[in-house]
Amino acid sequence: MVSRSRTRPITGVLVSLTAAGLLAGCVPGTSGAGSSNSAGKDTVVTDPAAMGKVTLNVLDTFSGGTDNAWMTSVVNAFEKKYPNITINRTSMAWGDAMAALPLKLKSHNPPDIVPPNNGWQSMGTLVRGGLLLNLDNYADAYGWKKSFPQSILSEHQFSTDGKQMGTGSVFGTPVARASLIEVYYNRSLLKQIGAKVPTTYAEFDSALAKAKSAGITPITLGNADQNGVTQPLFSLTDAFGAQSKISDFIYSKGDTGIAQTGFPKAVSTFKQWSDKGYLTKDYAGLASADAAQSFVNGKGLFHFDYSGSLPLKAGQSKGFGSFVLPRDDGGKPVTTASAAANLSISSKTKHADAAAAFLNFAAGEQAAELAVEHGTMPLLHANVKATGGDPLFADDVAIAQSISTNGTAVPFLDWATPTLYQTINTTMQSMLAGKSTEKAVVTAAGKDATAYAKTLGN
Repeated sequence: MVSRSRTRPITGVLVSLTAAGLLAGCVPGTSGAGSSNSAGKDTVVTDPAAMGKVTLNVLDTFSGGTDNAWMTSVVNAFEKKYPNITINRTSMAWGDAMAALPLKLKSHNPPDIVPPNNGWQSMGTLVRGGLLLNLDNYADAYGWKKSFPQSILSEHQFSTDGKQMGTGSVFGTPVARASLIEVYYNRSLLKQIGAKVPTTYAEFDSALAKAKSAGITPITLGNADQNGVTQPLFSLTDAFGAQSKISDFIYSKGDTGIAQTGFPKAVSTFKQWSDKGYLTKDYAGLASADAAQSFVNGKGLFHFDYSGSLPLKAGQSKGFGSFVLPRDDGGKPVTTASAAANLSISSKTKHADAAAAFLNFAAGEQAAELAVEHGTMPLLHANVKATGGDPLFADDVAIAQSISTNGTAVPFLDWATPTLYQTINTTMQSMLAGKSTEKAVVTAAGKDATAYAKTLGN
């Protein structure tokens, strides 16, 4: 399995966006989001065989290992089915691609297909700059608004004036692979404390106490790189807050503030975990990757992380399982989730029909089946089943099926603003070190969101 972390520090990306002149909401030669990213021609062609010979230049972030193998198999399958269309791929590491996107899209010869990150960190700013094609006509032609779960589709929608996320026009599509935050567990340690896989939040809380009493670290965590706090924190928010409120806050809908999302209780609970000794000793000085390795080495009962992120060797996965943190109110588990990557089309492309056909294929059932063949979590197609005898992968696929069937995904909380990830991590670190309060964390996050909403005119 492969790590597809979706929340990352974006300071470098913001510098690039500022330098590219995009944060102001327009680029030279356009009049803002409503110009060059218009919905395009009224009549679209959806039969690739009728498009003639086309070469599509594709920039993606599937730059190595299983990621590259999956994307290569998708491209090969597409070209085999439609030999008149050639895919010319360029792969870059995620951070490099995000930093390069603005200038690449502003160039005279941009890639036809690009992989912007969701939220205001990347996709929203590119929409405001008029650099991404409005895909509404293709969404209608291919039926994306019906075939994609609304909770996933919303992650690719923006108003054409660039002021609202999560509603309006479609500016990207998910690939048929999931990236989400889940809870990993050690099967033998769970059995050792006489517990079962938690199906209620009370059972999860009880397992933490039992592990502590048995001398087992309840939750492995490392935050020296400020890359370990958000996974459990976002999961707790999902457990305590209503799905609609979390989404409304991230999408700046109505007057929903972060205090209404479950975030305050999540912060408080996280602090209680730390005070009770439920977290890895000296976690503030431990790197997140080292914490994950410690978990794999049998040093903890639970570990919050992104799907496919455990540093497992061949044969090790049978000792572990995964689940979504149950909701405190007993409802269907809500999951911080998205596609493993998102594909958008340059507003300057000369091959929009062919590009949209590839987007449709990458979101299709064959692409999901190829994901399973490569041992990565599928998305969008609940009928795609896990193969082989890997119980951890079977758990992962079941989680993805639940998202596809029940529409229980929420966006990553930090998508709400370009700086919220850093704000949350900085204030959480201060609180956990005893230098500030839980209230200070919530207040700072709320101010960050309010300040950014004002820049959008909301």
